[in-house]
Amino acid sequence: MKVKKSILCLMYVILSGCMFFGCNGNQEQQGKEIEKNITDNNETDFNDTEKSKVTEEPKITGDSKIEENVTEVKFEVLDNYVEKNIPSVYEKAGEKERYCNVILNENKEIEYFTLASEEDGCYVWKYTLAGNGENNSDVWTREEVLWLQGLKNEINNDRLTVCLGEDSNYYAWYIDGEEQCHIVKQNNDSFVEIQGLELRKTDFRQIAILENGNIVSADMGKECFVYRQEDGNLLTSFPCGWYESLGVNGNQIYITDRTGSDIQHYNAEQQAFESPIALGIDNSVRIFSSEDDIYICCPKGIYRAKESGKEFQEIMDVGTYHFAGKNVNLLRFFVCNDTFYIVYGEDRGSIKKYVPAGADDKIDNYLAIYSLQNNDVILDMISEFQNKYPDTKIVYETGEGAEGSITVADQIRALNARILAGDGPDILVLDGLPAESYIEKGILVDLTSALAGRKQDLLPNIVSAYTTEEKIYMLPLRFTVPLFATSGQSTELYSTLEALVKYSEENEGVMEGGYSYPDFFEILYYNYSPEIILENQMIDRENLEVFLKQTKQLFGSEEVLDMDDGRVTYLEGSFGRNDFLHGEADLMLVCMNGGYELADLPSMVKHRKGEIIGNRGLFFPNTLLGVNSLSQKIDLAYSFFRFAISDEIQKRHVWLTGYPIDVKMLDKYAETDLSHVITGGGDNGELIFPYFTKEESAQMIQIVKEVHTPFTVDASIWQIIESESLRYLREEKSLEECVDAIASRVQLYLYEQ
Repeated sequence: MKVKKSILCLMYVILSGCMFFGCNGNQEQQGKEIEKNITDNNETDFNDTEKSKVTEEPKITGDSKIEENVTEVKFEVLDNYVEKNIPSVYEKAGEKERYCNVILNENKEIEYFTLASEEDGCYVWKYTLAGNGENNSDVWTREEVLWLQGLKNEINNDRLTVCLGEDSNYYAWYIDGEEQCHIVKQNNDSFVEIQGLELRKTDFRQIAILENGNIVSADMGKECFVYRQEDGNLLTSFPCGWYESLGVNGNQIYITDRTGSDIQHYNAEQQAFESPIALGIDNSVRIFSSEDDIYICCPKGIYRAKESGKEFQEIMDVGTYHFAGKNVNLLRFFVCNDTFYIVYGEDRGSIKKYVPAGADDKIDNYLAIYSLQNNDVILDMISEFQNKYPDTKIVYETGEGAEGSITVADQIRALNARILAGDGPDILVLDGLPAESYIEKGILVDLTSALAGRKQDLLPNIVSAYTTEEKIYMLPLRFTVPLFATSGQSTELYSTLEALVKYSEENEGVMEGGYSYPDFFEILYYNYSPEIILENQMIDRENLEVFLKQTKQLFGSEEVLDMDDGRVTYLEGSFGRNDFLHGEADLMLVCMNGGYELADLPSMVKHRKGEIIGNRGLFFPNTLLGVNSLSQKIDLAYSFFRFAISDEIQKRHVWLTGYPIDVKMLDKYAETDLSHVITGGGDNGELIFPYFTKEESAQMIQIVKEVHTPFTVDASIWQIIESESLRYLREEKSLEECVDAIASRVQLYLYEQ
C-alpha cells in the first residue's frame, strides 16, 4: 500500500492583472496554505553569523495579565457610515502598470505607487490623491519616481515595493536577478543601498522602517526581525503571526502573535515587549496606529484600542461593506480623522473609503436580498451597486442569521413562510434553495425582459441550461468547473464510480491523500452523483445503496482518514498535490474556480504526462439569482439583476467564485499568459513550476465554454445525505439503516415543498 504524504493545498488565488506577480506576492490566502509546510524549526534558515548578531532575547516590561481594576476606554460605535469608491489610478495609468504599494504620507494624503516594465527597464510611478478626497475631490495626480530610475534594470519580475519610513524617508525593497533582496533609501534624486543586511530569502515579507531608522522585516516564516540600518546588524527577532499584520508607529512595532489571539507590542526603543492587547478575532488583520490609538481592520469589522489597553473594541460592524467577503484580499488600511481607507486586491488594487453619511447620502429605496450563506459575489455587488446608486440601500439577509434555525431545512421553512406571506426578500440567491419547487409554485418571475440587450453577450451554453419553454427564471453570475487532472491514464478508468473503485483497488490507491471523511465524500458526490430522486419525487433506494457501497469501498482502498482538524474544501477550489507531484497518486479531482486560479495546474499535469479533462460537461452554478414574483419592488429588483449581468460587474474578479458568464471576459482569460510566474512545488523546493501559458489558458476556457449540465444540490437534502452517509462510512450505522434514514428524511422534506 502506498504511503500518502501530508497534503499541501495548492492555493492559486492571484490578483487580477497579475498585480502581485512581480510586486509583493503578498496574497494572504496563498500564504496561509503555503505556511502549512513551514515548521517552527524555520530558524535553521539562518547562518551562524546571523544568529550571533542577536544581542539578547526581548524582555517583557508590561504586565501581561489583565488587571481587574483597570477601566478600559470605551469608544463610540460608528453605525452611520457609507462606503464610497475612490477612482482607480489605472484610468490614467499605462496598460503595463502594476500595483506597487499604497501609503499615507505625512500630509495625510494617499500615495499609490505602480511599476511598469518597458523594453529598457522598469519605471515607477506615483499617484497622489490630493486633499484625501475632501469635498468629493477624488482626483489623482501622476508623476514618475525619478529617484528609483537607477534600479530600472536591476528589478527581477517587477518585484519592488515602495514605502515611507517613520523617519520621514522614502525606501524601496526589491528582488534582483539572483533572487536576492535589497533595500534602498532615497537620497535626493537618487538612492543609497542599506548594506550588511542578511534577510531571510523569501518573497513573502513585510518591511517597515522605524523612527530611529532601524529596519523591521516580518516574513512568512512567522518571525519578525529588527536590523540596525547603519551596518545591517540583526538586533533581535521574535515569533509573530501573519507577516502582513505588521504595523509600526514611531519606534513601536505591532503584529499578531503566532496564535492570532493577541496583538504584540514591541517597544523597539527600549528593546522590550509591552503588554499585549487581546485580539479575539483572527489573524487576518491589517493594523494602523496613530498617536496612542491602534486600529484593526479584518473581515469581521473595524476595532480600536489604546496603546496601553487590554483588548480591542469593535467600532464598526462589517455589515455589507466590501471587506465582509470571505475571500476578500485586504492590502492596506489607513485612518484619517473620521475616515477609513481600505486598499483591496481586487481590480489590481482598488481603494474604498468609509465616511460618515452626509446630507447627500439620503436613502429613498430599499431592496432586500437573501441567501442561505454569505456570498462574496453578492457582497461585492452590493458595494458597487450602492456606490453607483447611493439612494438605494441593500438589506442583505442570510439563513445563517435566522434565529432558532438549527438545520438548513429550518432556514428554508422560515424563508418559505415569509415568501408566501408576502414578506419575503425581493431577490433570492438560489444556491442551495429548492429552486425547481419555486418555479413550479410561481415564486420566481421570468427574467427574459431583464436580459434584453445583454443576452447575446452571455455564454450561450449557460443561458441555454436555464431556459425552460423560452423562459428564464434564474441565472448564475459565476460558475465553477469540475476537472480530472490525470497522469496519462485512459478516461475509462475513472469515467464512473464503479470504474474508479476498481482502478483504485487494483493499484492500492490512485488519488490524493490527506482528505477527511467529509471532504472525500463531497468530492465523490459532486463528481459521481447518483440519481436518487425520481420524477415522481420518490427515492430510488437501489441507486442510493449502490453509491454508498462503492463509496465505502473507495474509502478503504484510498485509506481515507477520519480526521476533524481542518477541511480541504473541494468546492472552494482547494486540493492536494504532493502525492500527485511525487508520483504517489495518479489522479486529482479539482474544482476550477476561475481564470487566474488555474495557476500551475497545467505544469503539474504536464510533469506527470497527463491532461486536464472536464467531467461530462458538468458545471456548478454560483450566485444563482432569481426575483421574487411577490415582491412589491420588481422594477428595482430587475435593475439589480441587470447590474449583476452587466459588463461592469461581470469583469470583476472575485476570488474563488468561478468564471463569469460574459463571453468577452472568458475570451480575455483565454489570452492571459502568466508563465513568467514561478512557484515551488516540492517539499524542499526541488520541483519548480511556471504558471499557465496563453495556450494552456485557452484550452481551459474551451472546456469552460463546452459545459452544459448544471449540478445543483438542495442544501437541505445534501445535509441529510452527508450526515447519514458519514454515519455509515464510520460504521455507526449499517447500509440498510443508512438508506432507510436518508430515504425517509428526504421523502419527508420533499413532501413539505
